[in-house]
Amino acid sequence: MLEVRRFATGDARAVHALDDAAMSEAAARGRGDEPIDSVAAAYIEDGGESLVGICDGRLVAMAALRHVTDAVAELNRMRVHPGFQRRGFGRTILAHLEHRAGEFGYRTLRLDTAVTLTAAQRLYESAGYREVGRGQLAGAEVIYFEKTLR
Repeated sequence: MLEVRRFATGDARAVHALDDAAMSEAAARGRGDEPIDSVAAAYIEDGGESLVGICDGRLVAMAALRHVTDAVAELNRMRVHPGFQRRGFGRTILAHLEHRAGEFGYRTLRLDTAVTLTAAQRLYESAGYREVGRGQLAGAEVIYFEKTLR
């Protein structure tokens, strides 16, 4: 079972460790994301959200929502610890983040993921995201996805 809640300042060290573990496993380090230490300022304080997932007292998942416009938000930092993948935790935290986006009044969610992250692509496609383009981001080939919220 995954407990999902808003990021708190005391989560910073665990979030940083999760980010390192997930990105190292995915070989996706260096994509140009802002420093993990600025989570609150980058997301929550700017009309977005940052959620963490806790399993057996351990922070094992996270995802963030970045404000783009009053109608559009961007999904960022979707991570599940490699030792906790394939348990539905990514789907769970994604659903919570989409719910929060709807509460904030966003009508469209956007995201990008590396072309090498096929499991992430399958997750997003199965959740109703559609590919809207491809490109380069910080030297990595990425796929851009978008979903219209109801």
